[in-house]
Order: sequence, then structure tokens, then C-alpha cells
Amino acid sequence: MIKKPLPRTSRAVRAIKTKNKLLKTATRLIDKYGYEEVTIEDISKQAGVSVGAFYHYYKSKTDILVELFKQIDQYFKQNEPKILSHKNAGERLTQFFQYYADFHTNRGLDHTRSILRVQAPFFNDRSRYMFVLLTRIITDACETGVFTQAYTTEKIVDYFLLIMRGLLFDWVVESGRYDLSERVATDIEITKRIFV
Repeated sequence: MIKKPLPRTSRAVRAIKTKNKLLKTATRLIDKYGYEEVTIEDISKQAGVSVGAFYHYYKSKTDILVELFKQIDQYFKQNEPKILSHKNAGERLTQFFQYYADFHTNRGLDHTRSILRVQAPFFNDRSRYMFVLLTRIITDACETGVFTQAYTTEKIVDYFLLIMRGLLFDWVVESGRYDLSERVATDIEITKRIFV
């Protein structure tokens, strides 16, 4: 017999709302002022909770960043069926990077600027869902002959990530003066030709 989950108590609902409020407030402040400039006290005050409440939900300001990176991984998890619905690995790779560009475009220039400034170890954690999905797509491209086998999958993944980060960095430096999705579509197609 399958047990139905118990309904959430009002206390549990309030806790979720408070945690989400802290995350949204922290994101807004970090986007506006930068990660290094925002303190836990700033976040707590703007969210209307005590510093103690902040520490109840997050161990440190770094935990806020972890949550922000989890959001992009969740975004890829939700959109994986659409990305993988394309017939060949080359098309799936293009779609992967289109979703990456769309995520950052929707989050905005300030958010992307904030994320790029942070040098956190989980930024490059290859066990993150986004990296796992990209590796699967590129592995498939190598195995099906879309890409040459002159390079390892890891080298190809690294190269595409380098190109994508460079595009994001350029988009931020240029203050969003061009359509990131259009630029990604063009540059990823050029990059794919290197490995054919």
C-alpha cells in the first residue's frame, strides 16, 4: 500500500516561504551590489528576518550561491526532454547551449555578472547536472560520428564550456548590447565545426 504524504503544517509552509524570501532577497542584493559587497546582515534586514533566522536556513552566504547554481541545474533537468528530443547529437548540443543562453538572458545581465565574479569550487563541479547532461550529449556526438574521435570527450566538453563562458563574459562586458541567444547559436555552430 502506498502511503500518501502528510499535508504540510502551517509552520512548515512558513519555513519554506522564509527560506525562499531569503534566497530571493539575497539574489536581488547580490545582483545589484555584487557578492562580496552584500553581508548576511544586509540580506536578513531586507528580508525582514533576524540574522539567526538566516543561519537557521543557510550556513553561510556561500550556501546562497550553491542554491543559485542548483537553479540552473534544475532548469536543465526540467528541459532535458526538450533538449534530447532532437534527432542528432549536434542538434542536441546546439539546443543545450540555447537553453544556457536563454537561462542567463531571462535572469538578466546583473545576475550573470554576479555569478561570473564568484570563484567558488562548485562553479566547476563536474558532478552537477548541467555538466553531466552536456557530457552525455558530447559523448553521444563522439560515439555516433558527429564529432571526430581525435579528442577525448573531456577535452571537447572543456572547450565548449570555455567558449560558453567566454560568450557570457563578453555579453556582460558589452552590457548586453547584443542578443545572447543569437550570438550563441552562431558561435556554437562555428565551434562544432572544429570537432567534425
